[in-house]
Amino acid sequence: MKKIIRKSFKRELFLGLFLVSLIPGIVISLLLVKVFKSRLASDYQAAAASQVTSVTEALEQYFNLIDETQLAIRSNKKIVGGISETDSWQKNKAYTALYDATENARNVARFNIYDIEGNLVFTTSTEGYSESIPTYWGILKVSFAHPDERIIKKAVMGDDEKTVIQIARAIVSGDECVGFVVTDVFSSHIEEILAKSYDESYGIAILDSFYEDVYSTRTGKEEALAALIRQRQFDGEPLKQENDEVEFFLSRVGDTNLTLVLGKEPVLTDDITRTMWGVTTVIILFSVILCFFVANIISDYLTSPIIKLSKAMEKVKGGDLDVSVHSSRIDELGQLSEDFDKMTGELKTYMELQVKQQQEINDSNIAMMQAQLNPHFLYNTLDTMKWVAKANNVPDLAKMSADLAQILRLSISDRKFITLGEEMEMVEKYVEIQQIRFGGIFTFDAELPMELEDCVIPKLIVQPIVENALIHGLKEQEKGHIFVNAYSESDNLKIEVTDNGCGIDGEILEKLNSHDREKLRGHIGFYNVDTILRLYYGDNFGLKAYKPDEGGTKVLITLPLTKERNNDQSPRC
Repeated sequence: MKKIIRKSFKRELFLGLFLVSLIPGIVISLLLVKVFKSRLASDYQAAAASQVTSVTEALEQYFNLIDETQLAIRSNKKIVGGISETDSWQKNKAYTALYDATENARNVARFNIYDIEGNLVFTTSTEGYSESIPTYWGILKVSFAHPDERIIKKAVMGDDEKTVIQIARAIVSGDECVGFVVTDVFSSHIEEILAKSYDESYGIAILDSFYEDVYSTRTGKEEALAALIRQRQFDGEPLKQENDEVEFFLSRVGDTNLTLVLGKEPVLTDDITRTMWGVTTVIILFSVILCFFVANIISDYLTSPIIKLSKAMEKVKGGDLDVSVHSSRIDELGQLSEDFDKMTGELKTYMELQVKQQQEINDSNIAMMQAQLNPHFLYNTLDTMKWVAKANNVPDLAKMSADLAQILRLSISDRKFITLGEEMEMVEKYVEIQQIRFGGIFTFDAELPMELEDCVIPKLIVQPIVENALIHGLKEQEKGHIFVNAYSESDNLKIEVTDNGCGIDGEILEKLNSHDREKLRGHIGFYNVDTILRLYYGDNFGLKAYKPDEGGTKVLITLPLTKERNNDQSPRC
């Protein structure tokens, strides 16, 4: 993706504009959501803290009232004396004293007086309540063991009014415990106390010292919450964790062993959070679409002149120097377009001059290389004639002379291009001379389709390759064979010269295919023919040497297939 973007200035500019316009919008949207959530959480925490304080103060006042009442009962001699009294008159006085002592708290709790055996002696209940409490275990046993302390425990036995908490103090006469004052706190009493001190949207749970629920406003959730807090307390885990479905707050209730738990669903519930993120997503998507179109329009405006210049440059690279870029802009990009038009005009003039000069150089090089071929071949032929004449004193000399005359006539002519048929005729004359020279130790065949005979080629491009095959390929061969095959393929003329000789080693093969003049020293014929073809037709044409699997050597001559000549200039395809 990065490479694709970097290949286009428009895409780079578009991406830059898109990100510059989009990122601030996204960041601002996310910051707004975060600030909003933070503000809600802060307000929520403040409201919860206020609620905890209000409820805690109400409970502390309530338990202080209970404690004051119990202390008043404990210090009342009539009540204390009435515990062991059997006289009904004295008992009535004790009841009266009890009612006087509990006047301010009687409507929010039930006060019971038990004797040392745990039998109920007095009660503020108006419903004939009578119940004994064991002294060998439970709250009375603890009070007996700690006569100077207030004992608060979760009720283990209750009545129809749902006693949730029992508060007990030992009654001491002299140094002896003679009884107990036990206060029963009902759920209705706590509800009455809390009615004016908390928002009902909160759930309240009161836990004892073992984190067991003694009171809750919403039984299911708060009891589960009590169990959860107790488990985390015992496991040593943090009481509050991020995945809690209920946000809860803990507070100790005065000097009691009770803990207040205030619970409420988080202010940012899943539904609210999803809604917030949904709105944010819509805003971001709208920003993405808007930024996309704006960035696209701006990038098009800024890059359209550059795109035109780029396309024009591609045409120039392809050789079209007549291309021009018209722009009505007066900024730097408009000036660049105008300069480009001036540059292409000057380049066209320069290239035409260069082409003309290069053509003159090529013509000179080609003439020079063809001149190198002629003396080389003539020397070899004359040398052959000399040795044949000495050896045979012989009639073959006339044949060799006639063939040589035809070859020389074509070689020294001013024609630079001949037909393939004429070239093959000259090759056959050359082969006849060499067959006389070597006494028939090799054979020669050529396959030239009639439709290719009038193809136009530079002269003397097949004969040097046949000569190489004879001199180098068939060296030390008793029954050599050279085969020339001409055929057309994909609008190209291809001529194969194949011998069945000793073959060519890899080093020489690499040299022949290198097109390097220095490496081809000693193979001047091969190099000259290859260079002539490449100068005329380009680097995609020329010679290629191969080493066939069946042995020998194959040289492939490739040039354009053309049958039209324009005097002695290069053929037009």
